[in-house]
Amino acid sequence: MVKASRGTLVKCDASIKAMLVDIDSKNNNEFIIEELDEEHLLVKETKINELKSRLNQVSIASQRIVVEVNMSQMMRERLKEPESSDTE
Repeated sequence: MVKASRGTLVKCDASIKAMLVDIDSKNNNEFIIEELDEEHLLVKETKINELKSRLNQVSIASQRIVVEVNMSQMMRERLKEPESSDTE
């Protein structure tokens, strides 16, 4: 028996697609109907807003990690710099 599902075509770059597939796999495959190619997914119509929200959460968390890493690198570089002396 053939089963039809309503879906929304999502076009994105490969890195975003990888994040969407990861979100889907961690949630019992409740979002993606089919991976069409490296830039296209068919997502369950009723789940598109929830998937966008989850992607936004992952994106915000990733940005926070990048900022924390950059801050750590800046602090290490500052610790390595010799202190400037004002005694001339």
